[in-house]
Amino acid sequence: MKRSQTYLSLTIVCMLFVGVVFSKPQVSATFVEKLLELTADDQTKKDQPYVPLKEWHRAKGVYSSGVKLNFNGALDMAEARRLFDVFDNNMFVTSWVTSTLLEAVKYGGTPAPSNEQLTLSIQAFSNYHDKNQQYNTSTMSFWPLVFNSTLNYWSCAPDNLVATFDITDELPMNVIEALLKVLGMENLVDEIEFLLRDKDMYLRAFHIPPDFDDTFINLGLGALLFEQRKLLPEAWSLWQSQNTNLTSVFTALKKYAYRPFSSDPNVNTIDPRTYFYIRKFLDKAKADGGDIALVTTWIQSIEELRKLFYLNVGMPFQLNNVDVTVAANTIYGITSSILSGLVSPDVLADPVLEQIYINTSSLIAFVIKTNFTGRPDLALTYYPSQIEFYWFVSRTVSALATAAQTGSIPLVVMEAVYNILKNATQYEMTKAILAQAKSEQSEKVYFDDFLGDGDVTHDHKPLIRGEDRIFTTAMAANALMNTWSIFDESTGKSHWRLGTPQTVLRTIMGCITWLTQHTLDGNYDPWNAFFSGSAKDMLSLPFWYPANRFEYLNGTAIKDWSTIPNSTFLYGVSGYIQPDAYNAMLTQPHFGMPTPLTFPGYNTNSSIFPFWSSAPYTYTTTVLAVSKFMNIVG
Repeated sequence: MKRSQTYLSLTIVCMLFVGVVFSKPQVSATFVEKLLELTADDQTKKDQPYVPLKEWHRAKGVYSSGVKLNFNGALDMAEARRLFDVFDNNMFVTSWVTSTLLEAVKYGGTPAPSNEQLTLSIQAFSNYHDKNQQYNTSTMSFWPLVFNSTLNYWSCAPDNLVATFDITDELPMNVIEALLKVLGMENLVDEIEFLLRDKDMYLRAFHIPPDFDDTFINLGLGALLFEQRKLLPEAWSLWQSQNTNLTSVFTALKKYAYRPFSSDPNVNTIDPRTYFYIRKFLDKAKADGGDIALVTTWIQSIEELRKLFYLNVGMPFQLNNVDVTVAANTIYGITSSILSGLVSPDVLADPVLEQIYINTSSLIAFVIKTNFTGRPDLALTYYPSQIEFYWFVSRTVSALATAAQTGSIPLVVMEAVYNILKNATQYEMTKAILAQAKSEQSEKVYFDDFLGDGDVTHDHKPLIRGEDRIFTTAMAANALMNTWSIFDESTGKSHWRLGTPQTVLRTIMGCITWLTQHTLDGNYDPWNAFFSGSAKDMLSLPFWYPANRFEYLNGTAIKDWSTIPNSTFLYGVSGYIQPDAYNAMLTQPHFGMPTPLTFPGYNTNSSIFPFWSSAPYTYTTTVLAVSKFMNIVG
C-alpha cells in the first residue's frame, strides 16, 4: 500500500513538474481526414501540358506550389500579390509533402498514404536526379531536368516561369500597362517594367545546378521509407531502385564543402553575403586554431562553372553560398539515414565528412543563438521563414532524442551534435518562438510570419491578413514538440521531457486549438513562403558587401572595383579576412553603395521578391502538428 501511494505521489509530482496536467483540445474526427483528403486530391494524377494563357504545365505526381511576388503596401500591390500565381513543378514541395505524410504516420498514427499516392510522387522524383554524370547518382535538382539536344546536356528550369516571361514578347505590354495606369495601378506598372527590364537576368538565374537541399531531403525521405518498408514495401522498393548509389551524395558533400581556411581558391571562395553573416563564427574558429568545412547550397565548383555556364547550368551570381536552412536539412538527412539503418555509421568515419557534420551543426547553433546574426535575409538565403528553419533543425534533435533514450546513438560525433542542437533549440530557439506567439480568446495561440501583414488600407491604416498564419502556427507547434517531447519507438507514442516549461505546453496546446478551429474555416489562406529568390530587395544583393575576389568568368582579374561589369563575373570573398581588415572594408562603399548593416524586414515597399507557396505543404504540416500532439502521452 505504502509503495503504491509513494508511486502515485511521485507520478503526480512529475506530472505537475512537466506540466502535462491539462485537458487536450477537442479535435473533430474528420479534421485530419479532411486535410489528408485535400492533399491527396491536390496531387497531379496525369501530366497536364502547358496551354498559353489557359493552363499551366502540371507534371504527373507533383503537389501544387505556385510562384508569387511579394508585392506589399497599397491595395493595388496587395491584390497583385494575391492574384499572381505561376504553377511550379519543383521537387521541394512534393518531397516535403510526402515526408510530412510519413512523419504523421510515424509520430501521429495517421493512416498511411495510398500506394498510388506514394508511387506517383516517387516516380516523379526520377526526373530530378542529376543526369549529367556517367553513373547513377542521388544528387538532385530543384526543377526537373530536360535534355538540350543542341548543347548535348541536361539542364533544369521552371518551365511555366520561362513561358510566362516568353509570352510577354507576344502580348501588347504597352496597352496592358496603359490600362493599368487608367485603373490607378501605377505602382504595379513600375514593377512590371522593372521585371521585364531584367528579364534576361532572371532567365539565366533559373538554370541552376543540383543542390544539397533537395539531395538531402531526398535522403531523409529515403530514411522514412526504409523505416516503414514493411508497411509500404512498394514505395520503399521504388525509391531504392532510383537511389542505388548513395555514396554519390557523400562524395559530393566532401567535394563542394566551403573551406574558408584553405589555400585553394576553388573551395575557399564564397558569396559575400554569406561571409558577412558568418564572419564572427569564422573569427572564433580561427582564434581557437580550428579548421572549418561547411555544407554549401550548390553542387558546383567555380572551375566547373567556367565550363557549364555555357551549357545553361550555373550558380546564381556565379558563386556558392551557405544557407543555414540547407545546412539543417543536410544534417537531418545524414542523421536520419544513419539512425534508420539506411546508411552505415561508417560514413562518418571519413574525417572530412565528420568535420562537415560537426562544423555545420555548430554553425546552425551559432545562428540560432545570435538571432541569425541580425540578418535572417542573408542567413536564410533561399528560405525566408524563420520558424520553418526552426522545425528543420528540431527534426534532428527529435531523431537523436529517440535514439538517446535507448542508448543507440552510434557515434560520439552524433552525441556531440545532439548536445549542440538540443541546447540551442531548448534555450534560444524556444525563447525566440515563444516571443512571437500571439494570443486569441479561449486560449488560442497563433503565429504570423510576414505574408499579408504589410498592407495598408486606402486611408493608410495597417491591414493584417495573416496569409501564412496557418503554416507558421503549425510549424511553431511542430518545432516545439520536436524539441520538448521524445518519441518511443516501442509504443509509437511520445512523452514530454521532464522539466518542459508550462509556457511551452500552453503555447503548443494553444496552437493546436487555433489550428483545429481555423485551418478549414475559410478565413485564412493556406499560404507560406517556403522558398524565395536570394535577393529580397536591393539591400540583399551581393555587390554591396565586402569582397576580395573580383574577376571575369574566364578568371581574368578585374582591376576597376568602382563599376559593375556588363559581362559575366564573380565577386566574392576568398579565404579568411582578419576582423580589423574586414571592419575597415565595412566602412567603405562598394560600387558606390554603403554596406547594408541591418535588415529592414520583408514587407518594405522596396522588397519585391519572388516566393514559392504551397497549400498541400501547409495542410500536411498541420496534420503532423495535430496528430503528433494528440499522440503524446500525458
